[in-house]
Amino acid sequence: MAITEEVKSRKRNLKLYPKYLMFGFDLLFFYGIRVMYLTEVKGISDSQILLSATVYALSMIIMQIPATLLTSKIGYKNTAIAGNILNIIFTIMIITFNGFIGLALAQFISGTAFALKYVSESNLLSTSIPQAPTYQRNEIFSRLDKKGFSRYCIFSAISTIISGFLYGVNPYLPIFLCLICTIIATAISFNFSDIKEDESKKSFKDYMKDLKKGYKFITKSKRLRALLIMTGAIWGIIVLLDSYQLTLLQDIGASSVQIGFIFAMFELTRGLFSNTALDFNKKFKNKSLTNILLTFAICFILAGIIAIAKLPFYTKLVIIVVILLIMGAANAIDQILAKKYVNNFTSSKILPAIYSAKSICDNIFRTIITLFGAAVVGIYNIDIAMIAMGILILILTLGLTVYSKDKLGLKPEEYTQKDIYKR
Repeated sequence: MAITEEVKSRKRNLKLYPKYLMFGFDLLFFYGIRVMYLTEVKGISDSQILLSATVYALSMIIMQIPATLLTSKIGYKNTAIAGNILNIIFTIMIITFNGFIGLALAQFISGTAFALKYVSESNLLSTSIPQAPTYQRNEIFSRLDKKGFSRYCIFSAISTIISGFLYGVNPYLPIFLCLICTIIATAISFNFSDIKEDESKKSFKDYMKDLKKGYKFITKSKRLRALLIMTGAIWGIIVLLDSYQLTLLQDIGASSVQIGFIFAMFELTRGLFSNTALDFNKKFKNKSLTNILLTFAICFILAGIIAIAKLPFYTKLVIIVVILLIMGAANAIDQILAKKYVNNFTSSKILPAIYSAKSICDNIFRTIITLFGAAVVGIYNIDIAMIAMGILILILTLGLTVYSKDKLGLKPEEYTQKDIYKR
């Protein structure tokens, strides 16, 4: 690739990425009506929905290493395209499937799709950023990533409200709009270019050696292990919140229309607060992830207490909504900072292995925490379950803070040689 053409490709990728993320970060128009659609239209029980979510998480774990290896054969661009095409297939399956087996297969397809997207999209952005000092590349990455994520959240808020109204007209209309957005994301992904760096011109065998070296580095690096565990735990809590907040709002008597608007506000809050992530990091530095975990712990406990309290309905609703929006803000900040921290390891040799390991770690925590959370809510009412999980998150926070104290947020000279990746 000629230098001028490579510069054009880099600029095009950087310009396209926020637009792409707006449509392709996740499934628009679907999540707001997902539970109603699966239960009312497809006859799927709540327990089957939870079990299918576990299938999704397990498929992401299983497919992560194959997805990482696939990028060495077809590149980040084509891997992202493949992921988006699988999302199109998933959306069509959601329209046409019948029974739990069909849903489980669709969830496996979706998990595979996001495994491909996860290992390709951020790497595509990272390799498109021109060579510069690490902190400058990291700032560029975070700025473009939060721009795209913010746009997605705002669009998601709007789509959540629209999908609620359209569901009342015809429950399939939101799914068709989801399909259209997925097709748009796929079309945009065709316009990306892979940046062929000199070190990436190597055989599959060489790529395998680099990948093994990357995984070996991850297992030995206390710094990276602590980071993946912290971000994985937060991701598991975020996924649990997605399930608990709906049950909590229904339990206190919120109507479906109110819940739709609350979810839209939640998405809008995520979009707005994603722009504050870097300021949050500058203020709290190495305490950022700990503070995010503490926020979730305290908010879970408070939400449960307010749900139990004998308060007028609207007073109770307003307080719980404020608590949920605070957790939405913490969610958004974590989404940006997790990628920022991962991209501190900027070598193109190590990033695929790190993103692969992060996805595996995220989904292991997702599976453990959501299954445990499901067991707790199966025994207790949602208000007690919120308090119980909040206390457990608080204990987890204290444990992880002690564990990561001498591993994260140190000065560069304080890290051991095992924490420094050698090419």
